Amino acid sequence: MKGHIFLLLLAYQLATSLAARILVLSPLGPRSHLNSMMPMVETLAQRGHHLTVVTPHSVKTKAPNIRKIVVKELLEFVDVEWYDFKRFNILDNTLGVFHFFLTTMTAAYKSFMANKEIQEIRHNKDYDIVIMDAIVNDFAFPLVDHLGKPFIFFDPGPGTSWNWAAKGASHEYASIPPLFGTFSSPMTFAQRMANAVFTEALLVVRKFYLLSTLDSLAKKDFPSARPIAEIEKRSEMCFINLHPASSWSRSLPPTFVPVPAMHVRPIEPLPEDWQSFADGAENGLIIFTLGSNSRVSSMPPHILQTFVQVFSRLPQRIVWKWEKDNLSQLPDNIKIVDWLPQQDLLGHKNTRLFIAHGGIMGIQEAIYHQVPILGLPLGRDQNALLSKASQEGFATKLDWEDLTEELLYKSIQRIVNEPSYKGNATRLSQLMRDQLLPSREVAAYWVEHVLRQGGTQHLRSIDMPFYQLYLLDVWLFLFASLSFLAFVTYKITALIVRRLATAKLKIQ
Repeated sequence: MKGHIFLLLLAYQLATSLAARILVLSPLGPRSHLNSMMPMVETLAQRGHHLTVVTPHSVKTKAPNIRKIVVKELLEFVDVEWYDFKRFNILDNTLGVFHFFLTTMTAAYKSFMANKEIQEIRHNKDYDIVIMDAIVNDFAFPLVDHLGKPFIFFDPGPGTSWNWAAKGASHEYASIPPLFGTFSSPMTFAQRMANAVFTEALLVVRKFYLLSTLDSLAKKDFPSARPIAEIEKRSEMCFINLHPASSWSRSLPPTFVPVPAMHVRPIEPLPEDWQSFADGAENGLIIFTLGSNSRVSSMPPHILQTFVQVFSRLPQRIVWKWEKDNLSQLPDNIKIVDWLPQQDLLGHKNTRLFIAHGGIMGIQEAIYHQVPILGLPLGRDQNALLSKASQEGFATKLDWEDLTEELLYKSIQRIVNEPSYKGNATRLSQLMRDQLLPSREVAAYWVEHVLRQGGTQHLRSIDMPFYQLYLLDVWLFLFASLSFLAFVTYKITALIVRRLATAKLKIQ
């Protein structure tokens, strides 16, 4: 009996000694970022690790070893209203990034560092590793550096230009369209030029102007802090939400690990009222939502009326996410809700179409559940993602400023009635489901790998200057050598020709 107790105590001691304390930072990330990360967080919790999640949103989890620090004061920097109706090209989106940094990052940093629980993290340093949301959380880098522990990026998208640059990865300007543009692939010469010029300009301005502003601000809290541009290069690894079904494929260095569509799952039973509404959609069900980051209820009246008129002409039932109680006299085939079980509705046998803004998580859910998309992008990366979806043949992208009742009606009819849209969604769903291990397990493995090995130095390539990495010195040497060889050849040939000509004249 005593032997059994000893073994139990030993097993408990071994388990607790292997458990790590993990800090997950997404203080300014929108709710979609949190939803993308939580499957990994919960998997790590199931493995016995203790996690602290910092986010402006409520965290839905029952795991006892997940601590939640909800920085609600940062919500004011996350919530946005309806976007202006215009085509968001690469210039608009690049300027939008600049504007966000200038107007938001400094204020978010001050609010973040004023939080009492963040100050406790700063003083206690009671963590073994940090996982950091790689998008719009740059102001948290000084805290990460202060903790002095290994950290991993988690990119909820298919990879940002500054993450590629920080890890020395190729941008692949010739083949991968910019995330903030409207291009498809292959690109024209002008598009490839715009891709390279605007991305490099963004990186330069971000490093020498935007990040330096945050560096100056952080000095009062972290006097010995290194520049953010230097800190971000220290990341051990970057998890990215990259899958060929939803993003363009690219070559990756070993420290970039794809963990695609981590949040997708099989359907669960719908609540009774939802089940009844969906089961009764004999002519099909349409899901209409524009995500969680924009208040759809601030939609301009003429656009709202366009949707109402079109939906009233359809035989399908429509579930429409709307946050306010100000819609009246709607057709019986429309169900207005302020929340919806999106994946369970997408997976219902009657669902025929997903009308969405084109965020990566919604696109991946639609692919997984084999539902075609009618995309209406609101900005940021949504144009690029919908361009890829359209190229794959399971989506159609419309611009808000071009939207008319007839265009919307014909687009819905085409997607619902042409079998190719559903067929392509099914093809991509099979590709997405064909995986060796679930993404959440892959991410959890690599977190533990970093903990076991103390980092990923063994996976990194040699750091070298830009001109060496791209062989500019080699090409310059070859050009100079060939030029010199061509010059010498020309001179020798000219000399021989002159001598032959002189000899010929003498003979005559």
